[in-house]
Amino acid sequence: MKAATYMMIMIMLIGVGSLFVLKRPDGKTWLSVDNVINKIEAGTGDVLSQSKRTIEKSVAEARALVDEQGSVKAQPVIYKWRDAQGNWIYSDKPNANGDSQQHTLDPSKVTMMAAEDTAILQTLATNKGVGESGQGIPSALNPSAVKKLMEDAKNVQKLMDDRAKTIDEAVGGGS
Repeated sequence: MKAATYMMIMIMLIGVGSLFVLKRPDGKTWLSVDNVINKIEAGTGDVLSQSKRTIEKSVAEARALVDEQGSVKAQPVIYKWRDAQGNWIYSDKPNANGDSQQHTLDPSKVTMMAAEDTAILQTLATNKGVGESGQGIPSALNPSAVKKLMEDAKNVQKLMDDRAKTIDEAVGGGS
């Protein structure tokens, strides 16, 4: 096995190395050190310039939020309300259909993250006839499918525990 692996690596190295020697129809080699270095420099230049722009934008946004003394100019505000189903909704905009509770956040105590795109869940929930139940609920969101999945997971866990116990007894049985 080692010999076969060694041979495959050597064949690959010879193949790549031959690209630096073999000539194209125009007389130039397929690869040259100068071409490789130029492509690397161009790629890193693009990445560095994009990184620089992103950092400059972030610094400008941070400066806009902080005054000369280093304290935050305006503290972020969130709004909280209950929807028709009784679920609490948190948003950066007040509820357009009713009352919202306004909360001011202390930025030193809050970690902000980008929200996940949940549009796919709404799309799946509105598709009729999806899933095994035929009730318009996708099988991934179907409660009976989730219950069966949980039961299957517990069964697999029990099998894995039994197997680990059997192995432990076989290995430790001689001591």
